[in-house]
Amino acid sequence: MSSQQQSELEFDPKPEDRSVVRHNIRVNNMHGIWESLALNLYSPFLGLLAIRLGASNFQVALITALPAAVSSVASLAGAAFLRLFERKKSAACWLIMANRAFLLAIAALPLIPQEKQAWVFVGLVALMNVPGAISHIAWQSLVADTIPKEYRGDAFAERSRLVTAVGIIPALLGGYLCDSMSFPIGYQLVFVAAFLVSLVEVSVLSKFREPRRVGNPPAAGGGSLDPEAGRPTLAQVLANRGYVSFTLKAMIFYLGWMMSQPLFTIYYVRVLECGSLWVAVFSVVASIARYLSFPKWSRRAAKKGNAWALAAATAGMALTPVMVAMSPWAWLVAVFNVSMGYFTSGTTLLMLNTLLEMVPEKNRTSFIAYHNSAVNLSSFIGPILGKTLVDSFDIYWALGISAMIRAAGSIGFFLLARTLMSDRRHTGARGGESL
Repeated sequence: MSSQQQSELEFDPKPEDRSVVRHNIRVNNMHGIWESLALNLYSPFLGLLAIRLGASNFQVALITALPAAVSSVASLAGAAFLRLFERKKSAACWLIMANRAFLLAIAALPLIPQEKQAWVFVGLVALMNVPGAISHIAWQSLVADTIPKEYRGDAFAERSRLVTAVGIIPALLGGYLCDSMSFPIGYQLVFVAAFLVSLVEVSVLSKFREPRRVGNPPAAGGGSLDPEAGRPTLAQVLANRGYVSFTLKAMIFYLGWMMSQPLFTIYYVRVLECGSLWVAVFSVVASIARYLSFPKWSRRAAKKGNAWALAAATAGMALTPVMVAMSPWAWLVAVFNVSMGYFTSGTTLLMLNTLLEMVPEKNRTSFIAYHNSAVNLSSFIGPILGKTLVDSFDIYWALGISAMIRAAGSIGFFLLARTLMSDRRHTGARGGESL
């Protein structure tokens, strides 16, 4: 490394320097690739592993619900915790490592008595989201500080495509190993491999060039992690009407979104009798659809605005539970995953873009934390509501109600988009730009 390059790393040039922005976009892309390799090795099979360990429908629901509850609390505490770090980058790296260390504990589950394995598994999946939730806030705030808003749409779309493309191979490999090897050897191998890949992920993330906090005034792009910056009160947060409106609508949509996650696992395993490889196939088909559709959603957002595009994407996602309920065969679920992947790509991309558009630059991390805590609360209630509906009615009714709640959230985003468009007409702002 040249002395000039070393100097850049030490003194952290401002993010508006184009060469630094390009560097950070490349690092963000590479981090996304390694993160995708790790997550797709194990995350599609958490529900299946729970059932293999003897989990009930209630425990399967808790695998989605408890992490959300833990994340909701951790998100609120996380903003205060992150103020202890001068650099968001270092905080994110340490927290990701703490999160991934739980994978080794899950791999060691066969060492404890069999009757306790399902509950211990549920507990581990929940607890790993304490560092996981805070690391996500740190990463969101880090990319907001290091990648200026005019670059974010294309940068996030490019990252999302790469993440989706590389996620295909580990999902297939994980499904094959889990089904082809004797239980629990296949699952153990998958979780240990995911941890090892995470070591590279953290190494790549550490290469971000982050602007240094100097003095009391926050740096351009948001200095919410400045130890001297005051945390906004709840009243100040609630006074930001646009942000609150977006968060409430996101809570409704997340209620229906997360409500259906355990329902899908129950339907795939108990109704369609799918194994790990079929679940991997579903993931791969959806991933291919997502890969092809990210640029389209990015262009739509640039033309119409993030909120309009998000409303369209979530409207499509409202159809997903209905598609699953209409599928008596695994191959038909795989076909429907083309549509599922297309609309999910838009939702994941535009939910983040819209959030970063709606939060103020001052105290950005705190506003992100409040938002994440709110949607995680919905994500906690959703799976438990879904399980209750399954027990009270049946899986088909539960999936149908999930679709209606998703549709209600999508309608909310359409109303938000109309409001934002009206505001822009008065201010002269163009679609896709921050207010």
